[in-house]
Amino acid sequence: MQLGAFVLLAALLPAACASDNSPEAVCRRQAEQDPKVQELQFMSAHSMALAETNKGELTFLIREGTLRCLQDKGLVPTGGVEPVEPPMP
Repeated sequence: MQLGAFVLLAALLPAACASDNSPEAVCRRQAEQDPKVQELQFMSAHSMALAETNKGELTFLIREGTLRCLQDKGLVPTGGVEPVEPPMP
């Protein structure tokens, strides 16, 4: 392993070990496990063009899933203004 990669790994390890168990963080992680989100992330990881195209939809789906989870837990009131889905390019 190169020294630079080792230093980077050592710097990132404490951040990875710190856990955020706030309701928002838990709901965000749950939203990121959605099959549609994971499919978009997988496709985006293999193509820079798709990553740019899917960025808005991915952000929208994660935000929507997080909000839905928080509402299900009774932490955010239901109703209000519906989020606007980004236009398709």
